[in-house]
Amino acid sequence: MAIVTKNAHAWFVTTNSSGKKQTVYNNETEKHNYPFGFEIHFSDVPQPQQNTVTLYNLSKSHSNFYRKKQKCYVAWNWNSTERKILAEGYITKIDVTQHDGTTDTKNITFTEGADYNNLDARTLKETKNKKVKKTKTKKEHIPGHFEHLKSGKKKWVKGKTVNKHYHTRENKKIRVNKTYRKGTSYKSLIKGIASQSGVKIAKIDLAKNPKLKRPYTASGKPLSLIKQLVKKTGSKMTYVRGKLEIVNPKSGKRTWYEIDDQDLVQPPSSNEDNGGEKTWEITIPLVPEITTNTGIIMKSKYLKGRYYVKSGTHSFDGDSPQTQCSLARL
Repeated sequence: MAIVTKNAHAWFVTTNSSGKKQTVYNNETEKHNYPFGFEIHFSDVPQPQQNTVTLYNLSKSHSNFYRKKQKCYVAWNWNSTERKILAEGYITKIDVTQHDGTTDTKNITFTEGADYNNLDARTLKETKNKKVKKTKTKKEHIPGHFEHLKSGKKKWVKGKTVNKHYHTRENKKIRVNKTYRKGTSYKSLIKGIASQSGVKIAKIDLAKNPKLKRPYTASGKPLSLIKQLVKKTGSKMTYVRGKLEIVNPKSGKRTWYEIDDQDLVQPPSSNEDNGGEKTWEITIPLVPEITTNTGIIMKSKYLKGRYYVKSGTHSFDGDSPQTQCSLARL
């Protein structure tokens, strides 16, 4: 089917720490003819993607609005004011404005979603009570008394205070790694580690969900543990529009999009990655619905069949909005 490419709408919306929003909006009409460039990346890897927005000829007040750590998003749509978000995240870098004599250019980099790679292993420890032995000392007064000698006489012994030692068992609070029982499902295990460490996972759809054959102690960095567990289930952990998801890469339950020769900017090209998996690269007009794991039904004379998106880029240089993506066969 032919992708409808008319009446483009683009938004770059940023919110500062006070909740005030600044929106750069372009629909190529007289009142909103403000083109801006962007590169939005998506991939089936568990690391947040770095995206860039290029703004032109900003006023001083508009330029000064932008600060690191502000929340932002880029949205796009054809022939509609409904905002279809391409990516959202937090500003991590603001370049110095460049001047070429006629145009002022400002590049802003933002990272989608939250990066959990640096979460400390201590977040997986929990507090427990442990019985420990303790020796306590108590002062005790011995009153004066007569002591009987072997000779039969009595001797007066003055009263005194002495330190008396005695043993006891007390509860002590200790920090230990949580242990999951044999028979716990991998889905429950992943949810437990994520909940305890503060990792927000928007979706969990495992290819398989085995159960633990022996007790499992969650020791180490949370994201590293989750990655290991996800790999054992044959699933993939990835960011989708700023949200961390765990998906079954071979699942038929996904959004499907049909592409034919009318949509292709150029014929598909094939590649093979280090693992020997063959992929196909396609370039089409910008389709905001396409992201990681989107299903693609290819009906081109060059390529036919059912595929899913492994990675790609939405880009706009002010002239040609495009989606480039890498497809793997289902």
